[in-house]
Amino acid sequence: MPQQVHGSINVFIVNDGKVLLGRRINTGWMDGHLCPPGGHIEPQESPRQAALREIQEELGLELQTADLEFLCVAARNTSPNQYVAYEFIVKRHGLKIINNEPEKCSELVWVATNKLPDDVVPEFRSIIEQCIVGNQNYLELGFS
Repeated sequence: MPQQVHGSINVFIVNDGKVLLGRRINTGWMDGHLCPPGGHIEPQESPRQAALREIQEELGLELQTADLEFLCVAARNTSPNQYVAYEFIVKRHGLKIINNEPEKCSELVWVATNKLPDDVVPEFRSIIEQCIVGNQNYLELGFS
């Protein structure tokens, strides 16, 4: 079967040099590791609409398009699929964040962007280091 390309989004909520990450459980992919909220773009949905939907589903936040800043695009080669991932950042303070999907996320943690723990999903480590800290706006991950 040929490799398929899927659209996805991730949202990095950043506050005072820290980024919010969730520990994955019961997903079948990188369980036990930390990653930002996100998911697939549904048919007829724009990347920003997907980001707002995922943030509401996962964290209970009702954000507006204006709250999302474009961070970067990451072309990710993750067998058996390839992803074009639109990455956004939210810098609003005082958000009331809840773990709205405890069956998929065992905990939410704030981690320093300049001192990431070892259990961050490698692709998201690259995005944090190269896009949030390093200001790049395009990455290719998992290609030789």
